[in-house]
Amino acid sequence: MIRINLLPRKPRRRVLRYNMYVAILVTVANFAILGGLYFTNMRHIEAYSRMIASAKKEIASLDGVYAEYLKLERQKKEIGGKINAIGGLKGGRALAARTLYDLTSVVSESLWLKTFKKTQNRFEMEGRSPENESISSFMESLSGIPYMTNVELKNIEDVTEEGVVIKRFVIQGNIGI
Repeated sequence: MIRINLLPRKPRRRVLRYNMYVAILVTVANFAILGGLYFTNMRHIEAYSRMIASAKKEIASLDGVYAEYLKLERQKKEIGGKINAIGGLKGGRALAARTLYDLTSVVSESLWLKTFKKTQNRFEMEGRSPENESISSFMESLSGIPYMTNVELKNIEDVTEEGVVIKRFVIQGNIGI
């Protein structure tokens, strides 16, 4: 068997040179693309760094405004508390006036009220009377007032005031509109 090489030697070298030039060209192109990406990213990083620095300066310039905002919020909360207190006083004022009006209409001439204490939604009153019947009718009248509930006689005792024996009584209950 005879071997015949039909390919000339010179074109093989051209192909090898061509492949080497292509490899070098691809490598240079890759480095150029990577360099371009690197420099683009560095420009973006610098731009974002400048933006962060300017945002920090802006935040620092707004610290005074923020402190003033917090001060105004505290004042707003204080004023809101005062308004709520005034609203509570207004509601209590109407209840107090109505209570005094109703008490004057149910107290008989043989009964005297010495104290009337109201705390939250409870009341306690102390009074004097020469007879038990007037205390009993006063209790029934108090039970008929719609905003006074759970009216009960806490105690009753005989006391001597200015040489006269009278009944001292304490009444408790709930009060609220």
